[in-house]
Amino acid sequence: MHPVPTWGRAGEDMTHAVDLAVTARPDSVPTIAAGSPDGETTYTPLELWKMTRLPRDLIYTAVQCGDLIAYNAGRGDRPRYFVRWADFVTWRESLRVVGK
Repeated sequence: MHPVPTWGRAGEDMTHAVDLAVTARPDSVPTIAAGSPDGETTYTPLELWKMTRLPRDLIYTAVQCGDLIAYNAGRGDRPRYFVRWADFVTWRESLRVVGK
C-alpha cells in the first residue's frame, strides 16, 4: 500500500514542511555566469537583436527562410521562434566578409 501524501490532507498545502529558501539546483551542477551564453541557451530573435545589434529584419528573414535554425514554439499562424546560441553564432560566422 502506498503512503498518503501529507499535502492532500485538509488544512495543508503542497509547501507544508518545505524550506522554500533552499535552492533546487544541486551543488554538483555547474552554473553559467549571467551574460555568457552557452551553446544550448535559446533566445528569441528580438533578444538576439538586442544582444548583437545585427539588423532585426536580417535575423527574422534568416529564420523564416531556413538559413538560421530555430524552434517554433508558437501555435498555428502565430510563430514564436527560439534560436540556440550555438546555431546563431554559426549563422553569424557565415556572414563574415574577408577583405581583399
